[in-house]
Amino acid sequence: MGILNEEEKKRIEEEEEIRTKVRMKFEQKSSGIAGVLSSVCPGLGQIYNGQVGKASLCMGVVLLGILLLSAGIYFQVKGMPTKGKPVAVVEKSEPVEMTEEGVIVEETTEEATKEATSSEEQKEKKPATPMVLIIIGAIGLLWGWNYSVKDAIRSAKKINTSY
Repeated sequence: MGILNEEEKKRIEEEEEIRTKVRMKFEQKSSGIAGVLSSVCPGLGQIYNGQVGKASLCMGVVLLGILLLSAGIYFQVKGMPTKGKPVAVVEKSEPVEMTEEGVIVEETTEEATKEATSSEEQKEKKPATPMVLIIIGAIGLLWGWNYSVKDAIRSAKKINTSY
């Protein structure tokens, strides 16, 4: 009962070849589709290829890059927060009298001019932290996105040749 004759062995081998061909046809991955999916959203190509862990890593790197880039741009525009001071300070100025001809410009004293220049110098000194965040964020974003697309294409080709 457990022994097969030659004819039955040959039939089983032929059926297995047919099953393998059908499985290969439906399990192959298109490298083009994987690349386009990763171009649209980093990590989608890896999900298409069945690599969920790698997809989450790619998405995480790109999201971290976006976060750092946006934080750097925000702090570059609004200024770095310091302890006890709000991020954006709006200075109120005294109202200026208006006449029919236009705005009257009041004369300033030398002390007021010195104070204004020293406060302008303090405002111009911005820390380097926002630029570092912008650079690191942009590099992380671009590298993560580029890696995601290239890896999705490479992985799809590798999956197809492994059968």
